[in-house]
Amino acid sequence: MVKWFKLLKFIIKTRISPGMLAILLIIIIYAIFTGIGMSSSGIKINTKVPQYYAVIYATFFLVFSSFSGGLAILKSDRDYLFLLPINKRQLIVTLFIAQIIILGSSIIAFLGFYLPFLGLNAWEAVTSFALFILFVTSLSTYVGDLPTGRKAIISAFLGAWGISPLLSFPYSPTAIFFGYPLSGIFILVPSTAVTMIFSNKKIANIGIEYFKTVNKGSSVGFKGNISFAGHKGIKALYYFNINYLTIAGRSGGIGYNVRYFSGRVKITKILLAISIVSAVYAFITIKYLSTNANLVSLLTSIFVVSFIYSFMQTSIANERPWLAFTSIDPGSFLIHLSISKAISSIIILLPLVISDAIIGLVVSRAGPSPISQVTLLIAMPSILIISNYVATRYSLIPQIREEGVLPGQMRIKQFFFAIPMYIIFAVIGISAFSFFGGLVSSGILCLIAVIMLTNKRIWRKAAYSMIDHGYV
Repeated sequence: MVKWFKLLKFIIKTRISPGMLAILLIIIIYAIFTGIGMSSSGIKINTKVPQYYAVIYATFFLVFSSFSGGLAILKSDRDYLFLLPINKRQLIVTLFIAQIIILGSSIIAFLGFYLPFLGLNAWEAVTSFALFILFVTSLSTYVGDLPTGRKAIISAFLGAWGISPLLSFPYSPTAIFFGYPLSGIFILVPSTAVTMIFSNKKIANIGIEYFKTVNKGSSVGFKGNISFAGHKGIKALYYFNINYLTIAGRSGGIGYNVRYFSGRVKITKILLAISIVSAVYAFITIKYLSTNANLVSLLTSIFVVSFIYSFMQTSIANERPWLAFTSIDPGSFLIHLSISKAISSIIILLPLVISDAIIGLVVSRAGPSPISQVTLLIAMPSILIISNYVATRYSLIPQIREEGVLPGQMRIKQFFFAIPMYIIFAVIGISAFSFFGGLVSSGILCLIAVIMLTNKRIWRKAAYSMIDHGYV
């Protein structure tokens, strides 16, 4: 047992740095003691806004964890840990338990902030959070090996199921965060049991070959070649980033296809999908949620921005300085790369902005929120430019150098990767109550971005920093 605890401690330390773990623990302790203090003092919260946020974040964890999916495997695991004389099943079970602890800590850290506002007693809070963590981890582990198409369908279903409590449907795993603790626990118990059973069966059936090799083949899987005819130099860079969205992430799980992947999707396909979703969103809001259109618009924008920001910024991990920086000035390359991604973000956001404008025109009592989402077209590309500089200057995102494994552990500096996303959330929140305030705040971000783009020297330093931090 002592050896097992040492192994578990070792695995956790390879996945998350002490500084990052300390931050998560501080947030968790704050949430717990704040909740206890509010409960004992009898303070009542008369607004459901924190509950809306909690449901959105919980849904984000459900969807993102399922789509990226799988048991996290590091390069150090394959090069060192898998070669040690450790019982195969004991090792894989320990990896699974470590993932429960790490993912669970992240869930509690992000959702624990809203715990004092959820109105849960101690039994409901402990039970619901424990079940939700087990459900998300086991579901992620099992779904991770499925083909991308199936994962997309499952993720879409989980997204709809996750936000269903906002439509007064109490039988959802996220219902615990929206005033339906008993029905939420009632759903989580069998759902968690089923996903845990499937995950345990998958763990039990892993072959010894898994430890000898993790798929080293290319995981890019691009279909067809891209023609750059008529596009050279900077024009080719803009052509690629405006017409294609490159995403990066972990795909596959504890089977033989675990990999850290990169892929490209045509912007036209993304536009079509977002346009359909935006049309459905506008119809449901106008038809059934007109009295809360302001809040629905706010939460929808936060959800969409979270996904766009996460996928667009992680594409930095695909950059190859040895090729890009030798064909063009490194500073110029990063400047034009940032501008091209900002343009593509505007294109992707257009359907949502149009839907919000329609909602604002049809539902007059929705207030200024939907129409003020136009400020998002200014704030989102601006923050992408700023965060692109920060991410490259301080190497917040490790480079994908070898397909098949995660490139590194969670470090405290990666925590800052999420800060720009919260700045966008703040701008959206301001816009929900004041069009002028939203316009000013987004204008400030735009001004900062423009000033940064005119300074090639800082971008050149960012390029050199990428190389210093291991980018090749």
